[in-house]
Amino acid sequence: MWVLANDFAAGSSLWDLDLSRNKSLRTLKLRALSVNLDDPPDTTSSFLKHILSTITSSAFSEIIAIYEDHHFRGVESWKSSKWPHLREMSRAERKKEALFYRSHFKLFREAQKVRSFGLVLCASTSGYVGEYPVQVLEEAVAEEGAKRGFGDFLFEPSVMYDPQRTYLG
Repeated sequence: MWVLANDFAAGSSLWDLDLSRNKSLRTLKLRALSVNLDDPPDTTSSFLKHILSTITSSAFSEIIAIYEDHHFRGVESWKSSKWPHLREMSRAERKKEALFYRSHFKLFREAQKVRSFGLVLCASTSGYVGEYPVQVLEEAVAEEGAKRGFGDFLFEPSVMYDPQRTYLG
């Protein structure tokens, strides 16, 4: 498994990343901020396409996109409270959140043109917010499936939960 994090993506050798030497690569794991669409147009898509174009492993089959607490609008951030917690969202916030995930699906569909892969959405959040993030990701997959389907992916995207350890004290 190869993990692509924002820290690496911010480096000066961004376009020098080459995964062709890893002949047994099966999974590319990346933080959702690595697919931030606030970047200049097509930058993220081009970078993800570049990374996929360097993979030569015949075992490669999936990308795991990791979404953290701050990716979910209903989760109050650590800055506003001692511990993350859920809050009620307005209808406008729910629509904006749906657009966020729809834009990510669009980016992943673009990347499919370079190399086919399965997509796994991972809610890697603190235990304080419970299963809400998983529900949000499942709803996003269901909505996208109803609108466009997932025929261009190796398999329908799945959702997993990877709760982060929570320390008291």
